[in-house]
Amino acid sequence: MCFLLVNWFFPLLWTTVFIQFGNCTGLDTKQSPTPHTFRFQSTQKCLRNEFYNLNYFQCSPCNEAGDGATNELQPTTDKFGCQCPAAHISVFEKSKRWPTCNELCSNATKPFENCTESELPPMQCSFQYLNSSIVAQSIGSIVLTRANSGSNSSDCNSCNAAYNFHYQDYCIANTLLQPYLHYNAFWQDTIKLKSGSSSRLHFGDLKFVAFFCLALRNDSACQQLANLCVLSHYSMDKHSPCSPFLLTQMSDVVIKYAHAGEQLRALEPFLFYKKGRATRDLLTTTLHLANQTRLEIFSTTFDLAGRLKRWGPLHLEKLNLCPAQRVPTLDLEQQQPELSCQLSLEQLIDLAKREGNDNYHNLYLNFSSNWSHLLHQLPVLIETLTPENQRPQEEEWQLVKRFQLISAHLRDNRMHPNWPPYEDAHKLQLYRSLRYVDRVDLKYTMQAGRRLGLPLLRLSYRHIDITGNASLTQLYPFRLRVHFEQLQQSGTAKLLLELALPLLLLFALVAALLHLQNLRRRRRAELCQTINLLELLLQLAANVALALLITALLLLTLQACVPQRLALLIYPACLLQFVFLAVHLRRASQLELFLIDWERPRSSCEGQRLNLDSSSLCSSVRTYVAESSVSAWRVLFTANAWIRLSCEQRYSSLAQAFVVITTYQLLQRFSQLQSLSCCLISAVYLVTYLLQVLLLRLLQPNPLQKFVDLCSLANISLFSLLEPGYGYYIHGRSPHGFADTDMSSMILQLQREAQNMCGRRGLLIDSDKQVYIILPPRNLRTYLDRLLLPFQRSRNGSMSQTLLYQKDPQISSIDGQVERTSIAYASINRFFCAFIDHAIKDMDYIIKEKTLTEKLFNCEIENYLTENKGTFYIDDALSFSRVLLLGNHLHIFILEILVLLSIYLLTSSLLLGAAIACALNMLMRHIFKNWVRRNVSRKTLIDERFLL
Repeated sequence: MCFLLVNWFFPLLWTTVFIQFGNCTGLDTKQSPTPHTFRFQSTQKCLRNEFYNLNYFQCSPCNEAGDGATNELQPTTDKFGCQCPAAHISVFEKSKRWPTCNELCSNATKPFENCTESELPPMQCSFQYLNSSIVAQSIGSIVLTRANSGSNSSDCNSCNAAYNFHYQDYCIANTLLQPYLHYNAFWQDTIKLKSGSSSRLHFGDLKFVAFFCLALRNDSACQQLANLCVLSHYSMDKHSPCSPFLLTQMSDVVIKYAHAGEQLRALEPFLFYKKGRATRDLLTTTLHLANQTRLEIFSTTFDLAGRLKRWGPLHLEKLNLCPAQRVPTLDLEQQQPELSCQLSLEQLIDLAKREGNDNYHNLYLNFSSNWSHLLHQLPVLIETLTPENQRPQEEEWQLVKRFQLISAHLRDNRMHPNWPPYEDAHKLQLYRSLRYVDRVDLKYTMQAGRRLGLPLLRLSYRHIDITGNASLTQLYPFRLRVHFEQLQQSGTAKLLLELALPLLLLFALVAALLHLQNLRRRRRAELCQTINLLELLLQLAANVALALLITALLLLTLQACVPQRLALLIYPACLLQFVFLAVHLRRASQLELFLIDWERPRSSCEGQRLNLDSSSLCSSVRTYVAESSVSAWRVLFTANAWIRLSCEQRYSSLAQAFVVITTYQLLQRFSQLQSLSCCLISAVYLVTYLLQVLLLRLLQPNPLQKFVDLCSLANISLFSLLEPGYGYYIHGRSPHGFADTDMSSMILQLQREAQNMCGRRGLLIDSDKQVYIILPPRNLRTYLDRLLLPFQRSRNGSMSQTLLYQKDPQISSIDGQVERTSIAYASINRFFCAFIDHAIKDMDYIIKEKTLTEKLFNCEIENYLTENKGTFYIDDALSFSRVLLLGNHLHIFILEILVLLSIYLLTSSLLLGAAIACALNMLMRHIFKNWVRRNVSRKTLIDERFLL
């Protein structure tokens, strides 16, 4: 059987329970910042010389070491950057983040010779001039001034287009923009026209935005470049606004994104997540929440120019496009309903006008850890971005950090007639295409212990071409869903599933093979017979069920599993255990059973004795029933006691169910999650089972020993064969020689036995050992079948064969059947009496004890089994309980807990699961009792009407 697995089951389980309790002494709120986790600091805490870094949500000094040689840098008005004072020249160098501030007239170098601050009033200048540095120590740098370097006078209102680019209020030298002119080649296809040519969108100012971001490290320009990347739907083209981010932020850096003159430094803001293992590790990140029942999501919103528009808590109304519908909440305690609607094209156009491509969102999970406010950036999976994003393999996903709800591409109205704004057709002339989010899915994983998996925002975009056939009444779907899965991809779960479970399954296979080897020896059959292979599969099913249950309980104890994964372990284990227990109990109930009556007659022996008679019994079993002087009630009483014993159990399923339901009701408020509830149910059910078994063993007499004592009082021995070469023997021979007596004589017999005034009860003269595991001689079964042959023929109704064994052919058929039964019973009884008394020359046995190895592995190695000799092993453990429910209580308990957990996982109803488990136990007891009753009647030749 699965003895080895059982021995390791409880120590391993209790060890993990103690580890879990040790880990649960307090909530671990330490969460170290990661590359995607930031400690939030309020802008109010920034000092006068500090700016607020929006990419890290913290205050930083403007004059950091290595960023500038002077201390003149000052925070900008919005506190989101640093700049030089008005009376200074800003010198930008590639190796420094911030410019170096030089006083305006400190160096008498042309064109600033003899200059005074009054000659260059900042408020009256039309341009700011960007040119290469002409100072020796600043070669390769870029200078920002209020004076035109190409003019001999203090000119700040002219910009020669032949040598400069004009962008906003900047006059930029042509040479500075040379490394960034390739961005001008970016055109994005939008729709296909009927002629076959494509309509393309051109980002005309892209080269200027890239220059200010990459060369001058202007934070607003970098934010704008990131927004243009989002607006281009994260275009992977070489000259797209995403190129600098792809080059510096993705793991698989491709050379095609790099250009001469560009520095390969980490570009901010963060826009892309790295692919591969980094993505898988990110999505399995576990965060610890303390006393929170809602997700708190923080959001930042930028306009197209890169300016911060809003930050603060996110309300799901911001992600909802459906008008006048209640949006789901971010409640961690319950699943939220899905929101869906149909939007008309007119509603989408109105929404695009309101948004104006001017809202770009970043989401962060807001939580507290170690007395600090942390923001963990939420990954965004745009399913329509790449084909890999629609695959289940997480490591192939390209996750991003910024998104917009709707974007619109303006139509060139010079090529189309203008419609009056009061006509509906005017709206169709505003845009040539729209792209909007048609599905928003915020999914997060949750496990007991308030451990939250990082939420994932899944977006799906729909592209709409507004062609000549477009109608404002066309409907388009939108869906918003917030849901959670009780999922935990912890290292503990991986260790148990990838290491512990295979080892347990290997252990189960080895145990099944050992059991098969023992069974082959007991059955005296070849190893590769079909029946032995089926037995191997049956025992393997039981061992695998136990291995799966142990794994599931360990996962629950360590809170490293989810209902979906738990169901994959529990459901197969329940089915395997049910099949094993049904077959095993059916086979145990059909064992060969014989009751040996040792009663001696009161009178002298009469009649002819057969050659099987021994000196211990005279003619107590005679040829005719009428001549018998022995009562049959002792045999009937012993048979009924065996039937009652067969359906007794070591624990009460009703008590199990009552305790687990009561405890669950009391602790339900602490176990709202299903995985935690399963852990609580399993723990209570297991503890209740152990307490019942322990208390009943301490407080209640052993029913097995009581049955052995009953056999001695009744002077009846029980001889059973579970296999042709394996069985059990209970020696019930009374040391007084008779048991069919009055009460006073019986009391006197017990007193004599207590005072050692008579023989011992054991099979050996000087021993009280009454229970044995037997390996009978190989020809015992053959001889026994020969004795039963006449009775079996008469029971099958063959009259021609029946008459051969009738003493008087004229007696009625009923009397003849009784006579044949009596003859068969007498023959078998005399045969077993002679065999036990060593009175048969060609059939004998020896008595010995099992070795420690044989006891441990439930096998018989050192036996003396031949055709004529068998072995009786002294059995102090009362192993005959294995053919009763008492000896299979662990298998029954495993089935009950598997059924309970299966029903609870299916229906979330503990009451229904407990009811089904109890009903299954009662049904099993009833069926097993009927099986045993019929088998006792058939094998002991007792009429079924005399059995309870």
